[in-house]
Amino acid sequence: MTPLCRTAILGFGTVGSAVARRLITDRQDFQLTRILDRRAAIKRDGFAAATVAWTTCIDDILSSDVDVVVEAIGGVEPAAEWIRAALNAGKSVVTANKQLMARHGDALLRLAERQGRQLRFEAAVGGAMPIVRAIGDGLAGDRLTRIVAILNGTTNAVLSRMEASGCSMADALDDARSCGYAEADPSADLDGLDAAAKLAIVCGLAFGLRVDPSQIPTRTCATIGASDFAAARAAGNTLRQLAQAHYDRATSTLTISVAPALVPRDSVFGRAAGPQNAAVITGEYSGDTSMTGTGAGGDATAVAILADITAIARDRSAIVPAPALNVDFRLQTQDCSVPFAISPFRVEHRLAEAV
Repeated sequence: MTPLCRTAILGFGTVGSAVARRLITDRQDFQLTRILDRRAAIKRDGFAAATVAWTTCIDDILSSDVDVVVEAIGGVEPAAEWIRAALNAGKSVVTANKQLMARHGDALLRLAERQGRQLRFEAAVGGAMPIVRAIGDGLAGDRLTRIVAILNGTTNAVLSRMEASGCSMADALDDARSCGYAEADPSADLDGLDAAAKLAIVCGLAFGLRVDPSQIPTRTCATIGASDFAAARAAGNTLRQLAQAHYDRATSTLTISVAPALVPRDSVFGRAAGPQNAAVITGEYSGDTSMTGTGAGGDATAVAILADITAIARDRSAIVPAPALNVDFRLQTQDCSVPFAISPFRVEHRLAEAV
């Protein structure tokens, strides 16, 4: 009989609590044994699981017998330090932390390989849309050339709400917050910083390139209003935040951006509503592969985290080779500095419009 996979969770916010609920109620093959949260004394009162030990100290997790540590605290530090410590302590790690993986993922993956442990991060990119597995496994036999994707479910929930109801962005944000899709400060989502970090991770997976997310040009969606949707609708289009990357292998040139774009209402992007993500992945041999999935909210993120825990539990001794990322390429950035009111949704987004 396969032994239970003992699991600890770092952080008991929206994501961590969703993972904990699923581990306790749905998964008999996993055993949640420890939760770390800086407000453990308060949060443990509302979580009825007597077998779970709560702590505020990372050393309690590192010295325990847990097999997998789920990092759900967010931010780059102390998350990076704690993941390094967990790998060095012989634990495999699952993370939903896109900023951390975009900046330190290659080094952490190399550490995991050296330690004979696994670091998995499906939840860091697409939520319940399994784009990491699609690129890393399903399309590993192809030479990928282009990624066009909605990678921020919060922004998509806001934009699709504005499209459907004609409401203001402020009202759409309030609705997204009430559904648990948006933070109090949504600027990282609307301004494209969240999607840029995810796109940097995707470029490593798809093209083998190490991309600094701060070098990816972005244009904000915060200036979009009802009149912009009306103008788009008149032409059979709608508006979405698109992350785009095209790699020309012949010239080693990566063209990249995150910006609002016109897309046909009946395209895979135009049909993405609420917190959905969507992606079209283009390969030299396979052509276009499309996928969608919920990209915001604790439950959707928990789906991806549990999938990663399952993969680790199925083969705990597996050693996943760290990718060798190339830095010898030319970065050609899209010009996203033009104010929205002057030059909205320029023709550089033709691929997305054609999908």
